[in-house]
Amino acid sequence: MGCRTNKSFNSAKPNIKSNRLNRTQKGVVGEYQCCVDFTKQGKWVFKAIDPQSPCDLITLDENGKVELIDVKTNTYRKNVKSYRRKIWRIPTAKQKKLGIKIVMVDHGNE
Repeated sequence: MGCRTNKSFNSAKPNIKSNRLNRTQKGVVGEYQCCVDFTKQGKWVFKAIDPQSPCDLITLDENGKVELIDVKTNTYRKNVKSYRRKIWRIPTAKQKKLGIKIVMVDHGNE
C-alpha cells in the first residue's frame, strides 16, 4: 500500500488558467448567446451540426418566417494603439446567394 508521504505522490494543485476565452470558445459562446436571444424573441432556433455549413443557426417565427444566420464574433486589430479598430466581416458569395444574415456578437473578453 502506498503512503501519502511517498516522494512520487504529486499534490493536487489547481490548474489555473487565464479567464480569456480562446477562439473556438468565443465562437461557441456567441452561437449560444444568439440562441438565447432569438428564443427570448419567441423564435424557434435550430443549430447546424455540420461545421462546414454556410450558416450556424436557422430561426423560425410563429408566422413561418425563416432566417438563416451566421454568427461572427467581433474581433479587433491589435496593432492600433490609440483605439480598437474592428475587423469587419462580410458574407461569402455562397452566403449572399442563400440569403444568410451575419449576426455579430461581442464578448468584451478580447
